[in-house]
Amino acid sequence: MLFQNEEVSLKLEVLRYEFPADGGQFDTDDRNWLVMRGTFCEDGLIIKDTNSCLLTYELREMAASLKVVRAGIKDAYQSEFAEPYFMLSAKPAGEGTYSVWVSFALPNTMEDVDVAEVDCVMSDAEMAALIAELDALCEKFPDRN
Repeated sequence: MLFQNEEVSLKLEVLRYEFPADGGQFDTDDRNWLVMRGTFCEDGLIIKDTNSCLLTYELREMAASLKVVRAGIKDAYQSEFAEPYFMLSAKPAGEGTYSVWVSFALPNTMEDVDVAEVDCVMSDAEMAALIAELDALCEKFPDRN
């Protein structure tokens, strides 16, 4: 997932489950935490960090909610994830474009930047590509019981 404007960019990748298939406590969210890596670029500075900050069902809900916004059924999407280390909002901005805001915490770096934030405008094609990427991640990382 790439979010960018003229000044900054944030690439987010879902790397893996936090725990191995037999790890974490059964019948809890432990087994469904996903590890995300953020790569934030600003003024030639590149900062990378990882967080276990997204649950498999939150990934699925985000993909579905963005589809609903893109279809014009809802006016906006605002994430309500269990951990606020990753946040995303999107709303139509007119004529096939979307205003998107994304935030990703960078607590494990030695840099002065502890949160990467990007406000950007995405075209309809970019939003469709984002949704397709999220759908592929949902298939790759299903809920585990």
